[in-house]
Amino acid sequence: MRARSMIRVVSALLGSVLAVTVGAAPVGAQTPPQADDQAEIVVDLDDGEGPEAVADVAQALGLTLRPNSHLASADGVYLTTVPRARLAQTLRRLRADADVEAADENITYQALFTPNDPMFSDQWGLRRLGVERAWEVTCGAGAVVAVVDTGVACENHGDFTRVTDLAGTRCLAGYNFVNHTAHANDDQGHGTHVAGTIAQTTHNALGGAGVAYCATILPVKVLDAMGRGSLANVAEGIRWAADHGAQVINLSLGGDGRSRVMAQAVAYARRRGATVVCAAGNSGRAVGSPANEEGALAVSAIDDGDQIAFFSSRGPEVDLAAPGVRIVQQTICERGRNRCEQFAAFSGTSMAAPHVAGAAALLVSLGVTDPDAVERLLKGYASQTAHGGAQPELYGAGIVSAERAAEGVLWHQGVTRAAVLALVSLLLGFWVKSRQGSLSLGWVVPAWLTGVGGFFLPKFLSHQLPGMELAMRPLASWDLVLLGAGWHRWLLSANLVVVFALVGLGFSKRALRAPIGGVALGIASYLLSEWWLGWGDAPLGRGLYFGWIALNVVASLWVARIGVDRRTADA
Repeated sequence: MRARSMIRVVSALLGSVLAVTVGAAPVGAQTPPQADDQAEIVVDLDDGEGPEAVADVAQALGLTLRPNSHLASADGVYLTTVPRARLAQTLRRLRADADVEAADENITYQALFTPNDPMFSDQWGLRRLGVERAWEVTCGAGAVVAVVDTGVACENHGDFTRVTDLAGTRCLAGYNFVNHTAHANDDQGHGTHVAGTIAQTTHNALGGAGVAYCATILPVKVLDAMGRGSLANVAEGIRWAADHGAQVINLSLGGDGRSRVMAQAVAYARRRGATVVCAAGNSGRAVGSPANEEGALAVSAIDDGDQIAFFSSRGPEVDLAAPGVRIVQQTICERGRNRCEQFAAFSGTSMAAPHVAGAAALLVSLGVTDPDAVERLLKGYASQTAHGGAQPELYGAGIVSAERAAEGVLWHQGVTRAAVLALVSLLLGFWVKSRQGSLSLGWVVPAWLTGVGGFFLPKFLSHQLPGMELAMRPLASWDLVLLGAGWHRWLLSANLVVVFALVGLGFSKRALRAPIGGVALGIASYLLSEWWLGWGDAPLGRGLYFGWIALNVVASLWVARIGVDRRTADA
């Protein structure tokens, strides 16, 4: 196949994506709230039609056309109301008129996903983060968030019970450094409230919602029933969380001054691949420890008017601001006994930090597992205050935005992966051509599904259809959702083992060679895009990480070249 033919194949591949994106039908529509016997119709006349044409259409069909807005004289959008019994007939007549471009019932659009939790309307903090739009991208599946606090009411053990609005939230077995047991039960209430903001069970028609409601909670108890804990317990709790799979660690606690022991614990967690999110403090003065340690993400608190809370600590260490006044979540009462639970509104930077931890979990679930990248992206996609204030000692980089961060990462990843696949496909085409071969077409779709995925699909599908969250992701990243971000660090579904397993299973069958070659090509392009983005955590260091990627890319491209070449496939 000539080079220009190869370009046409890749162009057609990208063009089909754009066509699907542009042509996707909106969802979330329903009949507008109007009288049962009346129907409203939107009539789209030819652009620029004058009053005479509008009057002619109205007179010919016996309708009253009213402008939808002051732009109707330019864009031709008018409304009319008819008895519902005449709706179908009127639509047929309108669509047959030469001056009418389109006509449809004027249905109502609504948010693509709004949880049915009755207290969601009281959770202004989640709405300030834009979680409804963020959830159209991800809900945090695969991310593990450690709540290093007073414990979490995650289990039924002895006198302690799991609170009802965490019943659908996955909790791992934690550790209790106060009583030195494996049961990190909450006997104070603070930790359960914090965990709820991060991952409260959502869309269960009960209570409230959580920022990353599909994430997993790892409870670590370092504070006692009075809400107090030692430096040794907190530092050890951070290390324990990092060693037990946490990609995000929330520390809604603090003390005065600085501590070398705490600094070492935070640095250890960062090296282990955990983003450490800390409450800035409630002194109204300098940022306390551990938020003031190098590598910690310090969070100040704002109210529902984006004003810094009077109690919020401030200073050059502040990285981000988040809602922290009158934050509603479920927690325990009676020290966790007698099945006592309540919905309470707490205030403090302790309530602000879990908003950021939840947003970080959303990014982790998209494959951003390097703590430096998580911090950089959260800051880069932060929103500005409604009143225009931007003092960094108060707000840091701005107010955390789950919506902007999730959507920004999704499209940045998708476009990058598509561009890398297009480039690698062109190079592969030249390689095949140089060996007097010709390209088959059976590799195109497998390569796209493996290396790029359906990031461009209408995002509501992840909520409407089972399995669609996986369809939005490249096959090469499915291990992230199926096994978790901890396993994804090792690129389990994007390596030469997968490629050679497919070769062993199906390369002997002529019809499967091109699809297997496409999968190999997709894995190679996915790995190259991961290297280019630099958002993945390197568990054994950057040198070995890039070396492993290079080895896998070379092996995958070798298989891809054989598979996509029609000459070798037919041999």
